[in-house]
Amino acid sequence: MDLGAHSTFRQGGRTQAGPSQIGLSLLATGWSALASGRVETLCIQLRSGCLIEGVLALRMDGLIAEASTRSGHFTHAFAVDEVVMVRQIPRGG
Repeated sequence: MDLGAHSTFRQGGRTQAGPSQIGLSLLATGWSALASGRVETLCIQLRSGCLIEGVLALRMDGLIAEASTRSGHFTHAFAVDEVVMVRQIPRGG
């Protein structure tokens, strides 16, 4: 059996993370930082150029994420694969 044409072998055994995995990883790291108290807020940059500043809480349902910029209310909804950057704002910063 010749597997030389299989995409895994053509890529040299490397798998590439899709945008949803990258966005999920960035959001999970931000959520963890918020939960630990290391940061005060997050800034989330989306592929469209939209910047969501002052994020106090995050929640995800599948590949849809929601961000809260007001205590007790989720104010933004977006696709996980649209996330390109999550910046952590430290306490007092």
